[in-house]
Amino acid sequence: MKFSHGFFVGCTLLSFTMVSPAFAERLDAVAAVVNGQAVTCYEVGLAQDALKQQLTQQGGELPDEKTLHQRALDSRVMRELQYQEAEKLELKIQPEEVDAAIADVEKRNKLEPGQLEAVLKAQGIDMEAYRETLQDSLLNSRLVNLAVRSKLNVSEESMREYFRKHMQNPKPVREVRISQLFVMLPKEAASAEVEAARLKADSFLKALRDGEDFERMVSLKSDAPNTGTGGDMGWVSSGALKGTFAQVLELGVGELSPVIRSPGGFHILKVTDERMKMPANSEPYEEVLARHILIKVPDSADVTTQVKIRERVERIAQEMQGTSDEAFAVRAKELSQGPSAPLGGSLGWFKRGQMVAAFEDVAFAMKPGDTSGVVNSQFGLHVIRVVDKRTVNPNAFIARKDEIEKLLMDSELQQQVPRWMNGLKESATIVNGNCAQVAVPSVAETDEKTSTKAGEEDVAASASEETTRDAAPEDALAAWEKAWEASNNEAYFASYDASRSPDARFASFEKWQTYKKKVLAKHQGIQVTISNVEQKVLEEDKYVRLTFDQHFQSNRTNDHDRKVIEMVKMGGLWKIVREATVK
Repeated sequence: MKFSHGFFVGCTLLSFTMVSPAFAERLDAVAAVVNGQAVTCYEVGLAQDALKQQLTQQGGELPDEKTLHQRALDSRVMRELQYQEAEKLELKIQPEEVDAAIADVEKRNKLEPGQLEAVLKAQGIDMEAYRETLQDSLLNSRLVNLAVRSKLNVSEESMREYFRKHMQNPKPVREVRISQLFVMLPKEAASAEVEAARLKADSFLKALRDGEDFERMVSLKSDAPNTGTGGDMGWVSSGALKGTFAQVLELGVGELSPVIRSPGGFHILKVTDERMKMPANSEPYEEVLARHILIKVPDSADVTTQVKIRERVERIAQEMQGTSDEAFAVRAKELSQGPSAPLGGSLGWFKRGQMVAAFEDVAFAMKPGDTSGVVNSQFGLHVIRVVDKRTVNPNAFIARKDEIEKLLMDSELQQQVPRWMNGLKESATIVNGNCAQVAVPSVAETDEKTSTKAGEEDVAASASEETTRDAAPEDALAAWEKAWEASNNEAYFASYDASRSPDARFASFEKWQTYKKKVLAKHQGIQVTISNVEQKVLEEDKYVRLTFDQHFQSNRTNDHDRKVIEMVKMGGLWKIVREATVK
């Protein structure tokens, strides 16, 4: 059984190859330095191990270690380049966005809320590792949208032409699912480079026609970014592909195209599936144009704090009654904590099924110009303003416009993304290191190291405890800050009560710790500054809450947040039992 993510065309849940969570220890040997940032041999080793698993599942003999290492190194270098580009553009994925993505996966695959973790576990996939992979996917999607898609332009004329030819008179249409093997060309390739790439593509096509497995060839040879999904490009139909690419629509399932030239390189396409797409439902439906102000309720908030936040949102809702749309938009920019805040809280036009039920029920019951009271959802507390409503004929151009634009853009995107990624690599300064003496440990070796390291952690934790015993909560907070800044994981985790998870998203301290180690391993040169500390005693000499401003800076990020930490005194030591970020 496969599960659809819904974020990337053709990407399925099972396409992610997860490595054992035992690989938590980070090795410092450097495989490459990318624009001054290190890619470790350990990271490359994990990617190499995942590639081996992928190739083993596909069948056949494994290539030599040198070939596997180079493919893994290339993938990690490209991943680092994408991270750096996302940082330049100040792109981030918030935890609640990952939560929403997981909820979407469950909905698409007809799973109950929270059921995904059990399904993943049954398939040997760690939930925290899955969250991290999904976060990377969301970040990459957002990066591609901003760096590539936003620069593409589909004219109104071309969309109307597509509508006239393929949608105006609804009828069943054959769609095919295609995959590609791609040979990339440098941006300004000389004729000799073009000819060499052509010959390489021709040799790949010959090998495929002689019986070589397509997915295996993609894993080892393709220069496209979708090698992890067998080169899958998703479903296409007549009109979505232009020029020589359109010939793939005439192929049967399992058939290969000839080598096709594009500005970015050479493509070999394969039809992997086909289906008949039926006309859209002809019944008209209603759409709403709305804005909202979203105020989040931290997971760590106690009942008193929750009541205060709700009272604040109720005041906002009261103030917005009878105001103009422009005034609401201004307030949304000032107050809203959702991603739509810079747009004045605008959510655009939406129909039923695109928002959470609690939000939709209120929005569709309102009239244009109305402002709601407080609406509670899984994302927080909303105040909704309905700007307008309309009834849409599903077969009209206006109803299909977004769909057509996406179809035409996705077609162009398949060619532009590899060129953009190649441009990142060509403009980067990349210095290769040496991983000859560094290998990814086996699970048994890792378990042994983990056991040894656990003993070392006990010693480090004991030393840390001696320095903080009977200290004030502020001193314990300072010790936590110092351990974090020094990347001293033993002392850092010793600051917490190991009997419970400080983050409500994780069922146990161990699960949270595994996740946190992976996050910490991504950051170098950490600097933490804490200021404006406010202390509230919740239970005399036993339980306190510290609220403070936190400035966190590393090689990957530069964040300013308001943080809340709750501590309990245990055996003379103040231990962290809960923490949250307050926006």
